[in-house]
Amino acid sequence: MIMSLLKKEVLDSIRDKRSVMAALLGAVVGPIMFVGMFSFQIEKSRSQETMYVEFENQQQAPQLLELFDREDILHAPKPETGKTIEIDGEDETHSGITVRFAEDFAERLAAAKPAEVFVIADHSEQDANSNIRRIKSVLNSYQGSVVSMRLMARGISPNVGAVLKVTDRDTSTPTSKSGMILGMIAVMILVSVFVSSTNVSIDTSAGERERNSLELLLMQPVSTFDVVAAKTLNAAFYSMAGATLSILLSLVLFPFVPLHKVGLAFNFDLVLAAQIWLILIPLAVFAASFQLATAFHAKSFKEAQSYIQYTIIIPVFVPMVVQITEYKHVILGWIPVVSQQQAISQLVKGELNEYLPVVMGFVITLLASLALTLFTARSLRSEKVVLGL
Repeated sequence: MIMSLLKKEVLDSIRDKRSVMAALLGAVVGPIMFVGMFSFQIEKSRSQETMYVEFENQQQAPQLLELFDREDILHAPKPETGKTIEIDGEDETHSGITVRFAEDFAERLAAAKPAEVFVIADHSEQDANSNIRRIKSVLNSYQGSVVSMRLMARGISPNVGAVLKVTDRDTSTPTSKSGMILGMIAVMILVSVFVSSTNVSIDTSAGERERNSLELLLMQPVSTFDVVAAKTLNAAFYSMAGATLSILLSLVLFPFVPLHKVGLAFNFDLVLAAQIWLILIPLAVFAASFQLATAFHAKSFKEAQSYIQYTIIIPVFVPMVVQITEYKHVILGWIPVVSQQQAISQLVKGELNEYLPVVMGFVITLLASLALTLFTARSLRSEKVVLGL
């Protein structure tokens, strides 16, 4: 009976072009945005843009200005309004920062006394802190050079001030360095699982109730469990379809992310894609059963839409809470969503050595899905739920 109902549900949902397009769109947008965002950030981090700063009392520190010039930090008067300035006939953006050398800067520097430099900026602006760090990096470099020359002029080796020689040896691999990026891949794929089944779950529950077809279906000689199980498998099919499309799109697009330019590496191949796909199967069933339970207990179609939108944040919120609380327990790796997120993260990093959490997460996620299906089936025996009262 479940197979007959499933066939009916699949045919009904396929006729709804909106559900099909929503499932595809939810799976496509994530990888495209992810790849585009990281490619842009990598290129931006490698390219050092010219920064325009207003230098006051420039005659006090000509050598220092040469260092700023080498680092593409150039002088330009601060505009009276806004930040747009004209350089060689082209519009440029001023940093809004003023570097002021004290009136006695050169005199105190020659006398081996601390010479004062003022960095004047609005720290509330978005790029202010990064620009200030660039300026201070040049100042610190100049200060270190001057200190070394003063010591050598007095016959003292600059190494006298070096009490410790700390050598930092990085044992990480290019893949392990990509930890944050690879962790976000796992979250992106998990989100596609929940997004892809959203419209189907709403339409097959609250939507059928408003079209008065749910009541007619339940009047047939079928159990409520069979009805809910068929609807769950149908919604899970869309979850897996979206997840499959997201994985395949990632497989195609990720080679174009220039990770090698920042010393990172990530090999997204067919074997990895197939392993991720298998891990997502129970999660697709869980997402469908959870969303159906939520939608059936909403009193209207619009209310169901409002409730289910919050289920999309589950694959982001739950792992984030576990990470923030820093609570460590083996059982945490078995619960739905967290189990899949950790398994995929370890898999893409090449660090998946224990398969017990994966197996337990697989089983417990399916059991949780069954429990939600039984709960929804039992709820449909009540007229309040069926009629949305």
